[in-house]
Amino acid sequence: MKRTRELWMRILLTVLLALVGVLMVFPIAWMVSASVKYESDVFKMPIEWIPTNAHFSNYMTALHEFPFMNWYMNTTLLTGYIVFLVLFVSSLAGYAFAKLDFAAKNGIFLLFISTMMIPIEVRIIPQFMIFKSLGLLNDVTSVALPWMFNAFSIFLMRQFFMSIPNDLIQAARMDGCNEYAIFFRIVLPLSISQLSALLILAFTWGWNEYFSPMIYINDLTKQVLSVGIASFKGEYSGNFAVQMAGATLALLPIIAVYLVAQKHFIEGVALSGVKG
Repeated sequence: MKRTRELWMRILLTVLLALVGVLMVFPIAWMVSASVKYESDVFKMPIEWIPTNAHFSNYMTALHEFPFMNWYMNTTLLTGYIVFLVLFVSSLAGYAFAKLDFAAKNGIFLLFISTMMIPIEVRIIPQFMIFKSLGLLNDVTSVALPWMFNAFSIFLMRQFFMSIPNDLIQAARMDGCNEYAIFFRIVLPLSISQLSALLILAFTWGWNEYFSPMIYINDLTKQVLSVGIASFKGEYSGNFAVQMAGATLALLPIIAVYLVAQKHFIEGVALSGVKG
């Protein structure tokens, strides 16, 4: 009786998860389908998921009538900066908060975590003035720099590093390793899954950045994809097929990165909560 109940619970849970999965995939599938349709067929009901008159002229319009490749390069550069800064700074800071003893460590960590409650709208004007005085406006560097001190990623790495046995760290110190050697030779190799998870998150954050580039970058050719695609609405406000083609092109790198690193991503998120 108990086994039968557990079996039905698993079946029910599987069905519910499948329905949720379909609901999550539905908008993406519609976007891809609409991107190869003529505008008159986009909202035709019932939905023609595989268009009989499929064509790729919408992609050509997106690529040739807008500086799309410039946006792609700018977004790639911005994402690279953000991924590097987030991984480098967060791993170092997370290790310090988890394994080093220094004055007011818990207070400083609490201060970092509390910054997550401050909305970006509150910080945007002071940051704008600082970047203006430094001559960093109209450059992706101004968008990437604030990501150096991301409280969530520091918290994520700290939680993982706390699960590494202190005896391992102490043994390395007794063998004469300094903190840098311990971090780069022992701790980081054990953190591949966690770093992969953070890499996917940082890549997504960088690739989808919208608000900061809209404020800091004025030149359309220096913009990123998220802001650039939004400009489609000006010239192609009624042409959803072209807009969906641009959105599909922008989505491809995120899907590719996730498919490559999804195993490490799942393991890394699970391991981050081993010890609090």
